[in-house]
Amino acid sequence: MNSSGTEHGLLVITGATGWVGRTAVYELQRSLLPEQFIERVRLFASRSGSILSTGYSDLAPFSIPVFSLKDLPDLAASESLSAILHTAFLTRDRVEQVGLDDYVATNRWITAQVASALTASPQARALVISSGAAAVHDQALGPDLASDPYGVLKWEEEQLLLSLLPTSLVLRLYALSGQFIREPSRFALGDFLLKALSNQPIRLDSPNPVLRSYANASDITTFAWRWLFKNNIDNPSNILAATSCTTNLFDLASLITRLYDLPPVQSTIDQAAVPNSYIAESEPFLIAMKKQNLVPMTMEQQVIDTAEGLTNSEHATHSR
Repeated sequence: MNSSGTEHGLLVITGATGWVGRTAVYELQRSLLPEQFIERVRLFASRSGSILSTGYSDLAPFSIPVFSLKDLPDLAASESLSAILHTAFLTRDRVEQVGLDDYVATNRWITAQVASALTASPQARALVISSGAAAVHDQALGPDLASDPYGVLKWEEEQLLLSLLPTSLVLRLYALSGQFIREPSRFALGDFLLKALSNQPIRLDSPNPVLRSYANASDITTFAWRWLFKNNIDNPSNILAATSCTTNLFDLASLITRLYDLPPVQSTIDQAAVPNSYIAESEPFLIAMKKQNLVPMTMEQQVIDTAEGLTNSEHATHSR
């Protein structure tokens, strides 16, 4: 990985213990020698701890320190940062767990740590992992924080970080696949695969068709590193929907059923009903990937990759 200004400085990953963050660590290990990784990479999460390496198949896994995000601004002020891959954020489901006020305060604090680091390291390249939930607020006047705290806070973060570093890139994720899936039962793909791995039929209880745009976490983070290390920035936009294929969940369930030779899909879906749709056009991301000489996984490959993570103990989450 060579690019002007990115050969020697530190490489930062925030949210390093999460789904995208763990994948980003794994993909970076596939590009850096172990000694380079240890010397140059700094991982951050909500609290300090450690994770085990997963990207060096010829080495025994070794412990990688994870620093508290509160220490990121000091690091940026004292060391030269080359790149920040920012994935840290409390997900939508955490609102009910921590309450609206704490949820808002925590996510704005996370954003503030990254903003402080970018201010202290204006030479750094930055790529921000965001969400399709922010897209609805692009045209909204006075977005309502109480009705959609996750989407509004993601949108706010995008705007702030892009204003501080206009050359940064925001990737908006919609539906995700990949080996480091956490709490798989929370996600349709993960839930379907848990059923498949226990040889149970997949059941869809939604009355409406459900449409989702997927991309694989390894595809996304491989693209992110390629972009961060590239000499020339040639994106037509600073915000890109990171999706590579759109499917409906009945077809996804049918694909998994075929792959695992399961009993037929059980469904209550009325195909004539208005669909529940969380999708984005994939063409811009596919073009951007092609510019980086990357070919995204097909939906079948994404299913197989996610299943491998569920069955491969080496890729289980190791942290403390």
